[in-house]
Amino acid sequence: MNLEFLRPALKYIPEVKNPKRHVPFKEKLTWTGVILGLFFIMGVIYPYGVSPEILQERIGGFAQMQIIFASSIGTIISSGIGPIVTSSIILQLMIGSGMIDINLNQPEGKALFQGTQKILTVIVSFFESGALVILTHMVDNWIRTGPETGYWELDWGLRAFTILQIALGSILLMYMDEVVSKWGVGSGIGLFIAGGVSQTIIVASLNPLQKLGGTGFAGIIPNFLSNLANGTFDLVLLFPVIATIIIFLIVVYCESMRLEIPLSYGGIRGVGGRYPLKFFYVSNIPVILAAALLMNVQLWTGMLGVHSLDTPPASASLLQTVIYQIGHYITLNELYGILSPDRIFMLVDLQIIFHLIIHMIVFSSLCVLFGKFWVQTTGLGAEQVAEQIQQGGMQIPGFRRDKRVIERVLNRYIPQITITSSIAVGLLAVGSDLMGAVGSGVGILLTVGILYQMYEQIRREEMAGMSPALRRFMGMK
Repeated sequence: MNLEFLRPALKYIPEVKNPKRHVPFKEKLTWTGVILGLFFIMGVIYPYGVSPEILQERIGGFAQMQIIFASSIGTIISSGIGPIVTSSIILQLMIGSGMIDINLNQPEGKALFQGTQKILTVIVSFFESGALVILTHMVDNWIRTGPETGYWELDWGLRAFTILQIALGSILLMYMDEVVSKWGVGSGIGLFIAGGVSQTIIVASLNPLQKLGGTGFAGIIPNFLSNLANGTFDLVLLFPVIATIIIFLIVVYCESMRLEIPLSYGGIRGVGGRYPLKFFYVSNIPVILAAALLMNVQLWTGMLGVHSLDTPPASASLLQTVIYQIGHYITLNELYGILSPDRIFMLVDLQIIFHLIIHMIVFSSLCVLFGKFWVQTTGLGAEQVAEQIQQGGMQIPGFRRDKRVIERVLNRYIPQITITSSIAVGLLAVGSDLMGAVGSGVGILLTVGILYQMYEQIRREEMAGMSPALRRFMGMK
């Protein structure tokens, strides 16, 4: 399928213009800070007709979805970045399978892809907003259909208006992401995820407020210290924080691991460099896409009248039963925190072990699939990297200067490290979820990776800001 028929419509889609000048580092930080502040403000604005009190008992099953999609159920960003990620998944799968014919190596092809993704994001925004409003019963207002009959029915007009408000929130996040990508540091999607996860970890760990009913503190650490002051040493209570620290250190260590391929300039003896292949070569993208896909499965099963967290109704049809079983076993559900000391005894149940194996296999396989596709579509494959090295006038010492030779050497490492890193990030995410880490395993993995990348980009920006000559040498405008 050719997407050229959409090109005339792209001129009517608003876009954030690329800067025509070098944006100073401080200005980039300002734009990034402003967008992050707007994101947090949107996370406390509730659509007209939605009551925060009603939602508290209904959103427990969507906790991980809020972390992955950087959303806040019940607010105008209830869908979060879900529509953006989902539209990206759909387009990438269609391009990878050959269903869409588009050349992403050309500027025209990239512009067409980005425009199509915006259109699809708008469509998915309304779809996911409708699904969330229906599943969580955000709007329970009833209207009398007749003063004499006494019949009541749902106010579908208010529901439609709520869906519109939530969809507009996701569309606004799409443009905020574009502002950060072009005028700020890093990407908006990464910024929103890191901000949301960091907020979750800080609040869950350090919240000093009392729980409703006075049964302890809302924060894990204040609650632990309170029990300790009363003579009770409850290490189980502190385990989620310990698990979070352990996973954080493991991810930071893995981020620093890399394989360096020596390079040299063909015409200058003694001058060379190294091309680093990071252990997390595919970054955190496979985890985002895999987790988003599984969250969409959970969302779509709910649209069919069943929810993977609940037992199917007795009147469920054969189709609903099959979909429930698929959605239940490939998603995490009751496995979250099963390795904590107070729940590890559940592993004696064969059904739990079967569920655990299925989820790990599905999640790791999806990470490998998206990792390989990401490498091929973002210029990280052996052929693209070999071309970049040769265009830079460099070669591998001991080999003649030939793109095919460089590609052959890179093929010894890149395909293997792609699969290895995809499985590693997948298992790290699943393992931390099983330990019950605060912020979820996917959230911690994404946050550490995002912050590490932002740190590296900030360091490059500081170096480039030293002088215009150094900026030109590094290939920056």
